[in-house]
Amino acid sequence: MFWFRKSKPARQGSVNGVVSLASGYNIRELGGYATPYGRTHTHRFLRSGGIDRLSADDARYLLNYGVGRICDLRGPLEVRGGDGPLQNAPQVKWVNVPLYDFDMSNEEVIPHDNVGGYLSDGYFTMLANRPAVRQVFEFFSEAPDDCCVLFHCAAGMDRTGVIAMLVLGLCGVGRDQIVADYAYSFGYLGEVNAAVFAGRGPLRHQVRADLQLRIDAISAVYDRLVQRYGSVEKYLLDCGLERSTLDAVSHHLLG
Repeated sequence: MFWFRKSKPARQGSVNGVVSLASGYNIRELGGYATPYGRTHTHRFLRSGGIDRLSADDARYLLNYGVGRICDLRGPLEVRGGDGPLQNAPQVKWVNVPLYDFDMSNEEVIPHDNVGGYLSDGYFTMLANRPAVRQVFEFFSEAPDDCCVLFHCAAGMDRTGVIAMLVLGLCGVGRDQIVADYAYSFGYLGEVNAAVFAGRGPLRHQVRADLQLRIDAISAVYDRLVQRYGSVEKYLLDCGLERSTLDAVSHHLLG
């Protein structure tokens, strides 16, 4: 049985931030999270799995949702077949910024031992790809106020999770909520909230081992980044981004 700490709700607003589409996968809002400046807004950033197989109806839904910019984080081989019906939509600006060479969530390439260390190492490699991080945030910063930016990789878990961590961290979302946002890709809402927000005592042994490995991996990455740079904002500045660019990104989610 899981117990929840009522003082730290995961999110307010629409149901779990999930955008459910029959032909889409792992599409979720970055809106609804608490920050020192108020809650993040919906219809500003969506994180997603691959969108190359969207149906015409689901593509139309996302256009009506406000999607006007798409950042594809996949590698060249993954993008070879295109990015689906939204890539060439006249009202959409699309860019491909490879953050990493392959899909880390593909079971064919995941080793069966030391998964947490493997994941953390991969995420650090992504963060070391500073030109890509810089290009992603510059692309985000140029979005019009009424535009929803969708960013995605293949599964919407690893590469997408790292970028979501940076966007939320820049905007002042708390550490545990950032960890939970990442972990929602790997577990249902109740078990993730119990694992992340309900402490590390008796509940810890009830967390599935694969979910705990995921939580440990992103926690280690976030903590080391903040320890090394002081904040997500300072890391992004160290990537060569202008403060005005970061202000534009945070304003888009908070303004």
